[in-house]
Amino acid sequence: MATIEEIEHRWAEAGRLIALLALLEYAYPQVIEEIKGTKISGTNLLNMVAYALDFDSRHWADKAVTWIESGFPIDAEICDQLLKISASKNDTQALRHRSLKQAKRWQRATAT
Repeated sequence: MATIEEIEHRWAEAGRLIALLALLEYAYPQVIEEIKGTKISGTNLLNMVAYALDFDSRHWADKAVTWIESGFPIDAEICDQLLKISASKNDTQALRHRSLKQAKRWQRATAT
């Protein structure tokens, strides 16, 4: 597994979201601590999670949902992606259920 420093270096060189996907192999709280003072921003992480949810390899979608379950803050776009996953018969039942649970949690939290 690539170190967070290696991932940051790849990100700095390429500037492509695919370079950040390996961060999903680490626990969300650990990444937040270790990216302080790096070129990786919270916006980069938000974009990376959105990218992972749509990535062809469902491994990354599963890892992104794990981050969301661990407290990663999402927005309406990611909520919509989670709802899309929850309705997709191409994804596993476990991933669909976890995605729906996180989407509903966000919807309840943002309801006015």
